[in-house]
Amino acid sequence: MPRIGLALTVPDAAVRAAVAVAGGYGITSTGPVVLADGANVVVHLSPAPVVAKVAASTAAVRPDSAAWLQRELDVTAFLAARGAPVVPPSPELPATTYSGHGHVMSFWRYQPAASPGGPPPRADEQAIGSMLRDLHAVLRGYPDPLPRLAPLQDIPAYLARPQTRLGAGQKAALAAAYARLTAELDPAAPAQPLHGDAGAGNLMATGQGWLWHDFEDTCSGPVAWDLAASTASRYLDGRRVLAAYRDPVDPGQLAVCEQLRRLHLTVWYCLYAERLPGLGPRAAELVAGWPPAEAASASR
Repeated sequence: MPRIGLALTVPDAAVRAAVAVAGGYGITSTGPVVLADGANVVVHLSPAPVVAKVAASTAAVRPDSAAWLQRELDVTAFLAARGAPVVPPSPELPATTYSGHGHVMSFWRYQPAASPGGPPPRADEQAIGSMLRDLHAVLRGYPDPLPRLAPLQDIPAYLARPQTRLGAGQKAALAAAYARLTAELDPAAPAQPLHGDAGAGNLMATGQGWLWHDFEDTCSGPVAWDLAASTASRYLDGRRVLAAYRDPVDPGQLAVCEQLRRLHLTVWYCLYAERLPGLGPRAAELVAGWPPAEAASASR
């Protein structure tokens, strides 16, 4: 899912739950450090070399959040066993999901940052494209079935929520865009296991080099879905990403996936803004980018 690069209010209950659950397995954390707060609360259970990932906003559109976290653990364990550059599950306790104090969570091996104390470096187009090509090659051997383009279900799930803070016209515009774009996906296009959210924000710079992480959205589908996480970004040159990826990609399907990525981003910012009001203006900006169905039809 999209990541938030802002200092946000920490949900203390999630941190306490992670410390308590880990403590039940002999992992003591005397100084937990929140690494991220957005879709999930990510906590380094310092001084232990363990990171807890606690479902937060995800539960609003993914009532089966434990299933998503378990798929992430399973796929990442498969990749790590084959030497792929990924952040692996923690070896300190079994690689499964845990529930406690009203929260669902998973546990991961802590990876020190490549540049502690400074802003994290961002992967460039060459690194993203070439590493995604290599990742896809290993993922093709994953033996278990994965749901097709699972993250897309977040969109109708969000629009169906009674708590959703959108007007009727805004909901209708997003629903119309979802219906139109999903109808443009080619059901006969080759599909394979995917990362699911393979943008630059999910490549972590560590002392071991770049590592992929955050496989919670792992699914099956066309490789265009993973590529679109970068080619749709306003911060990256999509042509350079594709050149580094090297394998051919259907340009029409890539264009559809890029639009679906933007729609997914819109929904997630709206969801974040319910808990984090400072993100309201960005959410409103994204919603405004999806005109009512009548206006969209007239512009084509």
